[in-house]
Amino acid sequence: MEVNCGMSEAEESKGEAEGKGAGEGDAGKEEGGAGEPITDELKPLDVYMALQAAITQMSAVAWQMMGLQPDPFTGKVYKDAEQARIAIDTTAFLVEKMLPRLQGQEARDYQSLLTDLRLNFVRQASGEK
Repeated sequence: MEVNCGMSEAEESKGEAEGKGAGEGDAGKEEGGAGEPITDELKPLDVYMALQAAITQMSAVAWQMMGLQPDPFTGKVYKDAEQARIAIDTTAFLVEKMLPRLQGQEARDYQSLLTDLRLNFVRQASGEK
C-alpha cells in the first residue's frame, strides 16, 4: 500500500527529478488549504501580555514569601514578610497599569487577587492561620 503525503504525483515526480525526496525542498514553508503558503508572522511584543506574566509571577512570589505556598524548585516553605510585602506592592503597581485595559470580570479578578494577597499578608503578619 502506498501512502500519499499530500503531494500529487506531478509534485512527487518533480521533486524526484530535482533530487528531493518527499518532505524535502521548501523547508520551513507550509501549505494551507488549496496549496496556499502559510506565513506565520511574528507579532511585536505586547506590553500588556508581559504585564500579565509579571503579575502572575509576582503574585506567586508573594504567596511563597508569606509561607502559604512552597518554593516550586525546592519544595520548602519559607517566610519573609518584607519580601512578601514588596511582592504584593509590586503586584499592585502592575495591576494598576493593567486596569485601564481591563473590563468586567477580568478587572474584578485582578482586584480580587490583590485583596486576597493583602488579607493573607495581614493574617500572616498577625500570626493567624
